[in-house]
Amino acid sequence: MSVPACTLPGRFLHVYCDESRQMAERYMVIGGLIIDREYEAQVAAKMTEFRRANGMSAELKWTKVSDQKLAQYKELVDLFFSVSECLHFKSIVVDTHEIDNRRYNRNDAELGFYKLMYQFLLHSFGSYLRPEDRCVIFLDQRTTSHYKLSTLCAILNNGLHKKHPYLRGPVRNIQAIDSRCCEFVQIADVLMGAIGYCMNEMHLRASAKGAKVALAKHIAQCAGLTNLQQPTPRTQRHFAIWHFHFRNPRTK
Repeated sequence: MSVPACTLPGRFLHVYCDESRQMAERYMVIGGLIIDREYEAQVAAKMTEFRRANGMSAELKWTKVSDQKLAQYKELVDLFFSVSECLHFKSIVVDTHEIDNRRYNRNDAELGFYKLMYQFLLHSFGSYLRPEDRCVIFLDQRTTSHYKLSTLCAILNNGLHKKHPYLRGPVRNIQAIDSRCCEFVQIADVLMGAIGYCMNEMHLRASAKGAKVALAKHIAQCAGLTNLQQPTPRTQRHFAIWHFHFRNPRTK
């Protein structure tokens, strides 16, 4: 079953976002998937068939990639790229050594995270929106957060209007979602995990997991990249890696 391209005006888009950072590593990744709500059911049906055929009923995560499940995770990646006409992946790589929360974020790492999420959403997905489009954004739940997503929504809409004057309040809501119940966040987790694994050069270590190295290579090949450490051209829409840098980075 082929999934048609998302070309109709006045679309209702869903964006599913998550973050990935290898523990105690330098680079973190924020990423997400965007899809026209009209085609969600078709992609979800493909995911249901994938799970049934492979006995993959549990949550899909980069941390779960193993030799025993490598073939299944490669098939998941193939599924994603097979529907890339309407399911697009965007990501930003952030060098945490450049982050200065004390100077710019009132020494609040959570505030710093939401500022990064704002930049990611504004620049990675803003250009997708047409004047009549509406959008709902889903963020994986953060148990440590004390900031209102409604505030982020209002600030994002203001930023979108400044950057794209034809957009007037396209983001109708930003809400938290449990990744265990969302196929799209799980797909994003696997793709982001692979990028973070390579950016932190974990694939070069003697302790590197063979299955994760192989899956990262498979993702890069499917995306037409030499490796997942390289940024992609701005014109590339279906799979994008943006290396984000602060204007006045802190160095360590």
